[in-house]
Amino acid sequence: MPPRLDGSSAQPAFRCKYPGCSMTYQRKEHLNRHMANHEQRERFCCPYCDSTLARSDLLRRHIRKYHPEREPPQSRARQACGACHARKERCDGGYPCNRCQRRGITCLQPQEVAHGKNRPQETQTSLNPDIVNSVPGESRWIAQDFIDIYFQSFHPTWPFLHRGTFELSKEPCILLQSMLMIGLWIKGDQAARDSAMNFHRKLLSAIEAQRSQWYISNSTPRCSNDTPWPMATYQSILLQLIFAVLVAKQEAPLDLNLRFQLPDTKYQLLTSLVETCRELGLFYYPNMLAKHHSSAPIALVWVNVEEIKRFGLALYKICRLCTRSALAGTTDSDSSDKRSELLTLSDLDFCMPDSDEMWNAPSSIGAESIRNAVFHQACRDNRDTDNWISQTSGKLYDSRVGLDWI
Repeated sequence: MPPRLDGSSAQPAFRCKYPGCSMTYQRKEHLNRHMANHEQRERFCCPYCDSTLARSDLLRRHIRKYHPEREPPQSRARQACGACHARKERCDGGYPCNRCQRRGITCLQPQEVAHGKNRPQETQTSLNPDIVNSVPGESRWIAQDFIDIYFQSFHPTWPFLHRGTFELSKEPCILLQSMLMIGLWIKGDQAARDSAMNFHRKLLSAIEAQRSQWYISNSTPRCSNDTPWPMATYQSILLQLIFAVLVAKQEAPLDLNLRFQLPDTKYQLLTSLVETCRELGLFYYPNMLAKHHSSAPIALVWVNVEEIKRFGLALYKICRLCTRSALAGTTDSDSSDKRSELLTLSDLDFCMPDSDEMWNAPSSIGAESIRNAVFHQACRDNRDTDNWISQTSGKLYDSRVGLDWI
């Protein structure tokens, strides 16, 4: 402790104002430390032993040293959220913070970033997270920039992910990496597109290596109906196929039906995804409902059903844009086989999705607002099979007419 000054000292002094105490100090921080000894409310008692310390940081240090199995108390200092920390921006410490609210992104508290609170996992094997290292930047949290690009530029055209419930810290790695790939490609500069291509190659390799985790054929043993569908994996494969079309647009010619010719490996990935969805009955509305308990919140059921519907329409759109490469050796006589191996309108046993306004509603409206919207807006009656998209195929398709127009 610094020496006490006598009254004749010419140096500036800081005097203790506590009644009955005449201590003086040369520096104010020393006085503050002394004052803490007077005020018991400023004492910090260890909850795990009889030690008492003068400052909160000393208490945290004490617990880490002498009680390492215990969790030290949180600092009272405000900590930046995950997004602000990644960008090295000033964060107001609110939840959500003002910056995240203005940008329309999920605001993650520091403890959520550190502990990675996950939603129930799908029955799938996680892809190698080291792939993220191919993204330019010093932190994985820079990924948020490319996720923002995805939702701002790609999502309006391909709206099959639900932005309102999307949380960066909780989404499966395979989906995040596929979204990063799209965001990098849209960014447009050569370095970003090279990184996107690197993602594409590695993710395709990982998806193929883990084919047994997601591919279902007519000979695959059926799982229990309680087993959740790995929608994040299917969505990720769809993003890879969309990306393959973007690349094919630059590298491959159109066929006479004005469809992009995919390399054989990517076309097989497309047909495998279609076969899997068919075998699961993924696009059959009663099966969508059967994945939920009768007591499940209606907002959750609505989001999941809408997500599958929009995924189905996006997959159908890709099937309409693609064909097998001419190098695969197919002929015109194979046209009926081509049609059967790709998704058709007759496969879509559900109504059109509900409005984009409901689907794109911000997360701030909450589940209660979604529930009210589902009850009070003119939502489609999915139970009426006459309204299913598949019912239109009988009027729009005739096997005797070879014109490929739908």
